[in-house]
Amino acid sequence: MDRRLGGATVTGRTTPGRVPGTARRGPAGPVGPTGSTGSTGSTGSTGSTGSTSLECFHEAFGDWTPKAVVFDCDGLLLDTEVVWQRAQDAVVAAHGARLREEDDAGLHGSTIESAAEIIATRSDSTAVQILSDLHTAFDRELSGGIRLMPGALEVIELTAARVPLGCASNSWLASLEDKLTAGGLRQHLAVLEASDTVERPKPAPDMYAAAARALGHDAADTLAFEDSGTGARAAREAGLALIAVPTPGAPVSAAELVLDSLLDPGLAAWIATW
Repeated sequence: MDRRLGGATVTGRTTPGRVPGTARRGPAGPVGPTGSTGSTGSTGSTGSTGSTSLECFHEAFGDWTPKAVVFDCDGLLLDTEVVWQRAQDAVVAAHGARLREEDDAGLHGSTIESAAEIIATRSDSTAVQILSDLHTAFDRELSGGIRLMPGALEVIELTAARVPLGCASNSWLASLEDKLTAGGLRQHLAVLEASDTVERPKPAPDMYAAAARALGHDAADTLAFEDSGTGARAAREAGLALIAVPTPGAPVSAAELVLDSLLDPGLAAWIATW
C-alpha cells in the first residue's frame, strides 16, 4: 500500500532496502553563475511544498550510503536546458524543420549529434549542416552566462566533503569542462565522462559504469543523480542507485526516490549522515 512520508509518496519495495518514491517538483529560482542559491525557488520545508524528510531517505535506502556520487549536468546542476531549447528552436526555424510530438523524447537528454539527426529527418537539410548550426547556436546562447540549478552548489559541496564525485553528461567533453568551470563546480568533480569519452552515450550504461570505475568504486556502491529518463535508464542499467530530480514534463521512473529539487531539506540531512 502506498503511504506518505513527508512530501514523498513511498510505494512497495522493489529490492531490499530500496523504495521508489515521488515528490512534486516546484519552480526553480534564479541563481548566479558561481554563487549559491537564494530562497527563491526553494521547495520549502513543509509537506505541502513537496519537501521530504530524512525518514523518507531511510525508507528508500535503508542503511545504505554511497561511497561515490555521479551527477548529470544539464538540467540538474546547470540551468542549460532553457539555453539548449532556445538554440534548438532557432536552428529548427532556420532549417524549416517540422518536429513531431514523438521527437521530444529523442531530443531531451540525447547527444547533440542525435538531435541533429532528428531535426534533419524533419527538414531538407543534412545532419552535418544542422550539427554545425546547433554548435554555433548553443555557444552563442551560452555566452550570456550559465545559472546553477537551485541547490546545486550546496549539494555538490556537501557531498564532496564526504565522497568522491563525478559527472556524466551527453555533452561533448570540451563543452562539459567549459560549462562546469563557468558554473563554479569543476573543482569539486574528480571524474568527467562525456559522449566522446565512451563508446556509447546515454541511454547506454557505459558512461555511468566508467565514472564509477574511475572513482574507484563498484557501481553498486555509487549513487547517481539524474533529471531525464534517458539518463535514468543509463544509471540503472549500469547498476547505480538513483535519485531523480525530473525536468518538468519529463517524468523519470525506476528511481529509488524522486525529489522536488536539490534544495530538498531531507537530502541535505541524509548526506550529513554519510
